[in-house]
Parts: sequence; structure tokens; C-alpha cells
Amino acid sequence: MRVAVYSPLPPQRSGIADYTAELMPALAEHHELEFVVEPGWTPAAELDRWRRRAAAELPAALSRGEVDLALYHLGNNAEFHTGIWRTALAAPGVVVLHDFVLHHLVRGMAQDAGDPQLLDRELLRAYGPAGGRAARRARETGAALDPFRWPLFERVVDRSLAVLVHSRFARDRVLRSRPHARIAVVPHHLSLPAAAAMSRAEARQALGLELDVPLVGAFGLMTPVKRPHVLLQALRAVRERLPAARLLVVGEVSPHFHGAAELFAEPGVIVAGRQELDRFLLHMRAVDVAVNLRFPVAGETSGTLVRLLGMGQPVVVTEAGSFAEIPDDCCAKVPLDITEAETLAAVLLALLTDEPLRRTMGDNARRWCGGRHALAASARGYAELLAVVARDPRPPAPELATAALPGVTPTDLWGRVLGRAGRELADLGVDDADDATLLAVSRAAAELGERT
Repeated sequence: MRVAVYSPLPPQRSGIADYTAELMPALAEHHELEFVVEPGWTPAAELDRWRRRAAAELPAALSRGEVDLALYHLGNNAEFHTGIWRTALAAPGVVVLHDFVLHHLVRGMAQDAGDPQLLDRELLRAYGPAGGRAARRARETGAALDPFRWPLFERVVDRSLAVLVHSRFARDRVLRSRPHARIAVVPHHLSLPAAAAMSRAEARQALGLELDVPLVGAFGLMTPVKRPHVLLQALRAVRERLPAARLLVVGEVSPHFHGAAELFAEPGVIVAGRQELDRFLLHMRAVDVAVNLRFPVAGETSGTLVRLLGMGQPVVVTEAGSFAEIPDDCCAKVPLDITEAETLAAVLLALLTDEPLRRTMGDNARRWCGGRHALAASARGYAELLAVVARDPRPPAPELATAALPGVTPTDLWGRVLGRAGRELADLGVDDADDATLLAVSRAAAELGERT
């Protein structure tokens, strides 16, 4: 089967670009692959083995049968995903939702195009009058919309032949709004270059770090969602007992994170900034404990976290979202309550002062991650979904706003009922936090859809 892969690619500075480049060789063992590229841009030289097709040519190539399926990797960054979003809507295929909150992508597209009404239109299209009112209120008051309440994945899911996500958490959230979506869970693959095999001491020597300093690490793009305020509060408590303890921050700090420089200027914090992959991995190996907090969650699975677990590093995570799917003996989970910082400090102290505990947790994580997140298994998951869709390429559902009244099909009818129910729930104040209500309504809607 011939599959056109449309994704950010190296040298673009995107985790999804690195992810796709790692996956391609394993997926190529199952299907014939090619890249879809945008005008004026060339992938890294190491990707030259793959044929390239211009994005503008993809819809016609699919129509002519030159390509059997398109595979779209979609995230929330407008710089990398605007063309992918538009093409996925125009030429439906299999969409990989690396985040189910696509609100930032749509908002960025609106800003880049100088068309603020684009965001309004998408909110209205996805959520009906409730979305339209929310957009109007935001414009009139200047108060930003909550992206996690208005995630804006619905349109692209409606248009897709199938959806692939990396966690049950993301799958369940999509199905709460779109219970008839064809969706598969394929865990984020693990990839560990040779640098990850170094010992902690070797990594510290290579980086010029002191060998005996208790070192906590935070990795990846730093944003307020990573809860740095909580992390720093916990660090202060840890340093009261272990004054030599340090926090190593490795990764780019978001330019939209105002006040970050002042926040990380306090004693005990080392900001290493963005690093090339080999040195990024060295920093991971150098720490005693890694922290990967996140809330609210957008359905993403952290590739950084998968690498840390695969290395056998002890990690502390937030007890939320896909993190909850990690076995309890493979990491430490901090609940989201008023004791969050105190609990995190206690967990860090326990791990920093108990080497056997760190080793046991790390060994458990390495074994679990090596099986669940193996690259070959991930490629098989992709290949199986693509094969299923190729055998049964269900056409996307008609858009609710444009379905004609005469000759309404059962699918149309179900879609309209679901859309109306969603709008009514939003008007009643039901939001993403009302899991029980949404699940009950979704099940009822799915049952109704099966009967039509």
C-alpha cells in the first residue's frame, strides 16, 4: 500500500518532526511511504531516501489512485501544522492527533492570516451557538478563551477516515464528543540513541557537572503548563534538607512564558536551555530524578517522558491524563490538590536520599517501557490501522451545517442529534470536567446511532 506522510520533519524544531523521522524506517517495513512537503522547504539530508510529493498535489494524487492513503501528523503549532490541517480537511485520510487540543493551532492560523473571524467560525462550526457566543464574549471583553474547554478537534475528526492517538485518555476524550469516530491507540514509541547508554557519572563528566550533587531535572519546552511554580516551591523545601540539591532545566523556554527568566533566577537552578538531541540525552542521564508535571493536559504523550522511562530514570509525574496509565511501580505520581508542592517535595527527598528506591523504580520503568513503547510495535499499530482503513475507507460524515433536509440519511440524523445535544449541554454549563454526564450522553448517543 502506498501511503503519503504529511508531517513536520527535521530540521524543523518540533518533537513531532523527530517522532516521524524515527518512525518512518519501521513503518516502511509494512507499507510504501513518501513524504508530503510544502513549497520552498527541504527535509534534512538523512531523509533523502524517501520520495517527496508537493502538498498541493496530494488531493489529486489520491483521486487518481497514485497514493492509497494520506497519513497526517497533527499538533497544535500553527508554524508547522497549518498546511497539514487544511489538507486533512480537503483530502481526508488517517489523522494522528498528537494533542487533542488544537485550539492553539486554529488561533495561530487566524493570527497568521490576519483573520480573527477564522477562530470564531471554527468555534461556531464545532460547538454551534454556544461556541459563537463564547467567541463573541472573548472578542468583546478581551478575555482569552480556555483552549481546554474549546479544544477544536471535532472538525478534523469528523473529516478523517480514522484517528490515531497515543493514550486511552486521549481516545476517551475524543469519543466523548465523537462516539462514532474510528480511533486507535498506538503508544508513543521509544527511541534511545547511543548517548543514552552512558552511566550517570560519565554523563556528568561529559557535561562538566559535579559528580556528587543531588540533581533534579526538568526537560522539554518549558511553559506554565509544566507547573514550574510548583516545582520551584518544592525545590526550596528540598534545599532546606539538602542544601546542595540543584534543579537542571533543559529545553527551550517558551517565548510566550512571561516572567520565566525571573522565575528561574533563584538559587539552586541551572538553566541549560535548548540542546541538540545527543546532549539533551546526556542531561537526562546526568540527573538523579526527573520531574514531568503537566496540567491542564491536552491529550499529549510526552516523548521526553517516554525516553526517561526507557532509560530507567526515576520520574515524578502529575496524576492526570495519560500519566495515570503508567503503572504505579514505574514512576511516582503527585496528585493535583492543595498539597501538590508539599507532596512533590517529600517525594523528591525520598528519591534523592534512597538510591535503591531510585534503582528499583528505574528498572521497573525500563522493563515496562521497553515492551509497551517498542518502535516495531508502534509501527505495527500504524500499519494495522492503515490496512483496515484501506479495506474500508468510510467516507467522512457530512458537515452538520450543510446537510440537506430532503433525503436525510440515518447518519445525517444521528449527527444532527449529537450536534444538538452537544450545544444544549454547553448552554447548560456542562464542560469537560463533567465526565460522568458526558460519558452517559455519549453512550446514549452511540446507542442511538447504532439503531439508526
